[in-house]
Amino acid sequence: MIIRILSFVSVFTLTNALVTSPLSPQDIDTIARGGVAIIPNFLPKPLIESMRNDAKYLFQNGFFTPDGLTNTALAKTQQGFTPKADRQTFRGGADWSSKEFGDYDTRLEFRNRMQQVKDHLASELNRPSLRVEGLKRHEMTYNWYEPGAKLGRHLDEHHEETKGVKGWLLESRRSVTWLVYLNEGWTKEDGGALRTYPRQKLATTQVGAHDGNLQVGWIENDPVFLDCFRPSGQSALYTVVIDTKGERLVRNVLTVRDFDVPSQPIEFAKFLPKELGDKFEQISTARLDPRFAKISNGGNDSVLDNAAACSKEDEGYYIDVIPEAGTLVLFDSVSLPHLVREVTGNRRRIAATGWFHEDSTMLL
Repeated sequence: MIIRILSFVSVFTLTNALVTSPLSPQDIDTIARGGVAIIPNFLPKPLIESMRNDAKYLFQNGFFTPDGLTNTALAKTQQGFTPKADRQTFRGGADWSSKEFGDYDTRLEFRNRMQQVKDHLASELNRPSLRVEGLKRHEMTYNWYEPGAKLGRHLDEHHEETKGVKGWLLESRRSVTWLVYLNEGWTKEDGGALRTYPRQKLATTQVGAHDGNLQVGWIENDPVFLDCFRPSGQSALYTVVIDTKGERLVRNVLTVRDFDVPSQPIEFAKFLPKELGDKFEQISTARLDPRFAKISNGGNDSVLDNAAACSKEDEGYYIDVIPEAGTLVLFDSVSLPHLVREVTGNRRRIAATGWFHEDSTMLL
């Protein structure tokens, strides 16, 4: 087990509100290769205070609802989320566009700042469809955690082919996850740290997606992608390597034969030759992500299978981020598992969180 606890790690600080983007080349490289970029002082204190007051007003007036991790094997009415144990969320529309409640001007100012970040990422990560505007292309929320609340380990986005009947329904998908914290003077003792699980050594190539095919695992530091657009009509797993001339990236297909993606829970290692299957690490499994945990007793009492209920928080290499006011956190939505540790102090943990979307279809 190797631990890093970080709060202010980025050497790049936003000191001028007119700067187009607070992201340094190092931050971009970190996101592209599967790490977590942490940018302190992203927001000025007056905006932090206005957003915090807006969130408190909305919470006090009943605009937040509990929405922990939804288990795919249970109906919505069986999830059992509670305000004391789970995250509570204010959504307010796909882009906080409603003027009907709270401090709209504050949310609009914040949205414009995040728009600058999104446009910068679209260019520097070579994800051009991040720039596209429209309904559900940029999710923005407030999150609220009461003392004792937490959020289990999970991914923010999965390959459409692994979603069963819910796959391929939307034109866009989550591409980059962002969080901005709003609590002044938050300390390690208050709990509620964001725990992220990047590779100890960042990837050799860009993570998340390649040619529209999303990543599902790793072999050492190489992302493994799932291609479900094969001529056979089936799927294959592959990595990306430099060609023999050292000129361009090409696919290295790992599976001996194409296969049909089964329903959840899925174990992709069984489709690989044994020598590769032994090295393969799947990012999201029934054991690591409670949304895909099996249900005991036929699902009648909402009991998660003990073996799959959740993994240990300190399993593997991780980086903890203390939720200090004004800090911006960014990472790839497909490749980086994360969780929120239990709030152990007496304060409410408040943050703005969201996702930048890009096209979910295969790039032609």
